[in-house]
Amino acid sequence: MMIGVVLAGGESRRFKQDKALYRLPGQCVNNAQLAVDKLSLLCDRVLVSANAKNVSTLTRQFAHSQNVEVISDLPPFDKRGPLSGIYAAACQFNTPTDLLILAVDYPYVSIEVLSRLADHDNCYARTPDADHYTLAHFSTTSQILHDFLMLDDYRLRHFITEVQQCDPISFANAELFINFNTPEADFHAH
Repeated sequence: MMIGVVLAGGESRRFKQDKALYRLPGQCVNNAQLAVDKLSLLCDRVLVSANAKNVSTLTRQFAHSQNVEVISDLPPFDKRGPLSGIYAAACQFNTPTDLLILAVDYPYVSIEVLSRLADHDNCYARTPDADHYTLAHFSTTSQILHDFLMLDDYRLRHFITEVQQCDPISFANAELFINFNTPEADFHAH
């Protein structure tokens, strides 16, 4: 059973508004819905990792969506970036869990990209100019995450490459991986 995890709990400081709730020009749904729709095609269940500011909006948004649940960070590892959301997702299960991770700030990532990641164990996306650790697929447990987070290291890169031993899957089309940090950036992206 593969579980999709939408990382929607970022603070969006540079973006100046919530990326998860943002709707790109010309798109009829927000970024969180885009991510859920894509992961729902590949995963048995989708968990949306929200923050304190957007959890109620996202909970309402997905209230009637089958197999979609909005979750929040869990103490003592709350507000520590992407690993907080991944930890909260892993805590939903008692056994090793197969997770397909997608951050909301990759609205152009295609189903084909996600499908390719889903077909490989322990991997993350790489483009010619960057590694994309918030686009990853691996199996883990809450205990493995807990033990890593207890080291006070919250770098997703370390967890993915050193603990999970994930390998990069290379994608040539970097345009699909445009990660926008300002509202103006996405207008010029396509």
